This record gives sequence, structure tokens and C-alpha cells, in this order.
Amino acid sequence: MTKFIATSSKHPTVTTSDATTTFHATTFFNILQFSFPFAHSTMDYASIETPAACYADFCLIPVGTGNISVAEEVADVQRVLKASGLKYTMHSAGTTVEGAWDQVMAVIGKAHTVVHRRGVFRVQSSIRVGSRTDKTQTAADKVKRVNDILAKNDNDVMDSKV
Repeated sequence: MTKFIATSSKHPTVTTSDATTTFHATTFFNILQFSFPFAHSTMDYASIETPAACYADFCLIPVGTGNISVAEEVADVQRVLKASGLKYTMHSAGTTVEGAWDQVMAVIGKAHTVVHRRGVFRVQSSIRVGSRTDKTQTAADKVKRVNDILAKNDNDVMDSKV
């Protein structure tokens, strides 16, 4: 258990219940500030860049077309994605596209434009975006990782039945 003890107004002390760790809270907050540079109060928020790469899963919805099917619009969106050269995967409820942040966002914007050019006045998109800075990982890598775990667990179950 960790507790804060106010030894003075300037330097409260952090200690554990077994008294193995004691240090000033100021040190603790300096460590946090070093570990999380965006917490620094002098950050120039206007100059923050977007992450280098991302994957975005989006579902584009033409609104007010009077037609229950959106297959023609989806086909046009897929043509835009193919022309972009980005890696993408269509699924039953949308498309996952991956690449440089600015390129991914631009191609989603172009998808809106191609649907507007079909005469659709209103287009809505639901977008989920992920980015990672510690390593490069594709959407396929993420799926493979889970499938590997499932396969290992299935083998464990099979081995225990023998």
C-alpha cells in the first residue's frame, strides 16, 4: 500500500506500508514528467505532429439516397482505395485501411467525395483509428497474433485429451 505523508508543504513524502521505499513526491512527479513528455507545461501544442502511421477502420454511410442497398457506393469506395496504393481490407461492415496517417485520412476524404459525386448530398462515416509508436504492426499482424493464441490454446486442449 502506498500513502502520501505531508512532511512539509513543499516536499510531501511517498512511502509504502512496509517502509521499503521513501522518496519525495517532487522526485516522483519529475520521473512522471520525464516518462510522459506531453505532460510538460511548456509543450507547444500547435506544433504536435500526427503519428507516422495508423490503421483506420471506417464505415461510410450514404444518407438519404432512397435506396436500401449501398453496394454501388461501396464499390466506388473500393476503387478509390485501390487507386491509393494503400493496404486495405474490406469486410462486411466497412473497410480497414493502413498507411501513413495523412494518406489514410486523405483516402477516407476521397471516399466521401466519390460518393458525393454519385449525387449523394450527405455522407456519414464512423471511423476508429489506431496508431502505435513502439513497433510496426499491421492489421494482419494483429489478427495473426490472436489466431496464434487460439491455435496454441486449441492444441493445449487437444493434448490434455490424449
